[in-house]
Amino acid sequence: MIKKMSLLPLAGIICFTLNIGVRVEGDVMKGPAPPTEFPLLNHSVNPVLFQEAEKIDIEKVNPRRLLLDGDSFMAQPHSFYYFHNMDKLNFQLDWVKRGDHIFPLKEPVGKFTADYTFRGKQRTLEEYFERSFVLGFLVLHDNRIVLEKYFHGANSNSRFLSNSVAKSFHSVLVGVALQEGKIHGVNDLVEKYIPSLANSGFRGVTIKNLLQMTSNIQWDEEYLKPEADIHRYLVALLRGEPSFKSLVASIKPGGTAGVVFKYQSINSQLLGWLLEEVTGLPLNKYAEEKLWRPMGAESDAYYCRGKKQPDIAAAGNLNVTLRDYGRFGLMAMNGGVLGQRRIVRESWIRESSTPDADFLKPKPPGPDDAVAAGLGYGYQWWLPYGGDRAFVAMGIYGQAIYVNPRRHIVIVQSSAWREPDPNDGWDEMIKVMDTISHKIHPYR
Repeated sequence: MIKKMSLLPLAGIICFTLNIGVRVEGDVMKGPAPPTEFPLLNHSVNPVLFQEAEKIDIEKVNPRRLLLDGDSFMAQPHSFYYFHNMDKLNFQLDWVKRGDHIFPLKEPVGKFTADYTFRGKQRTLEEYFERSFVLGFLVLHDNRIVLEKYFHGANSNSRFLSNSVAKSFHSVLVGVALQEGKIHGVNDLVEKYIPSLANSGFRGVTIKNLLQMTSNIQWDEEYLKPEADIHRYLVALLRGEPSFKSLVASIKPGGTAGVVFKYQSINSQLLGWLLEEVTGLPLNKYAEEKLWRPMGAESDAYYCRGKKQPDIAAAGNLNVTLRDYGRFGLMAMNGGVLGQRRIVRESWIRESSTPDADFLKPKPPGPDDAVAAGLGYGYQWWLPYGGDRAFVAMGIYGQAIYVNPRRHIVIVQSSAWREPDPNDGWDEMIKVMDTISHKIHPYR
């Protein structure tokens, strides 16, 4: 994404055959795929039956080039498989267990499709799924499934890599910790709860600064820049050195906090540390107790990290089924409630999705459906421009939970884009999701 609102989300993690004109939907071979016109997302490989290909050994992957090299599990064609099979990579898994209660989703009552216009050309949803390398796509109207699609060997039991979508989950958990009195207020300094950071770059930084990405510390999140700081995070993730806590403590101060937006995933890692500090629980266990079980998740979820990394990766790395991503979106859409169970206060969801500074507010779209560069930002949620007041959890390579409370729509997407953060991809994704919302619920 253009660096106006700075880069979109890392955080986490995140067959090779010749392109012979075959595509896969679920486990069924389909006919020839239409050629793409998407310069950043063009088809150069076909991920048919990647399950049978050579397994990646993460010990042999260069972590500093995880987002740069083609032999990485974050790169096509490998990502077509690993983005819904991260447990096959010999990571340590931190489980988030479901409870006995499952919030029911109603099955579809008919076929749904929608055409959309992007940059002057009319297209179908089927074309979009091809162009955007979609692995899974779910549309909910309230608690009814309108559309559910899986591609590249994925299915309804697959757990999809969140990348930075996980940040929005942790935003909700901060709200829970606040209502429990474990955090007194978002304007508290972080060092009040973690005194060891008083001499770090986070001195004078508030919890709200972390949530809004306004800490203004020294941290470069340019994913395709080899010397960027984000690659230090990936080294820690895979190799365990330094620990994530040590990495946070090593950050140097930048400018004044609270006056400029800079997307920096290390802020979210610190939020995870903060949650563990104030609750006395590992992040996965707090998520299990306060979110996963009361929400009525259908499946267990997990975080993943290198086996030598002592700390949970809180900037991303959550792995969740499509339907449970959808349940989380419904909870946010309903103001913190799912079914008869309140997870977090309605005021927290409203505050989290409402920018309170001009530099955080979304901007009107530019020419050619350009919306990504003008996205606003709340408490770990992205904010598109428009009267619907939609808000979106977003993660690199095309992961998203789109929440539209006005039209009662939640849309979940898992994709495996060729590059981490192309504005073209976000522009088209938001156009597709807005179009679907307006077709299902043409609010007047």
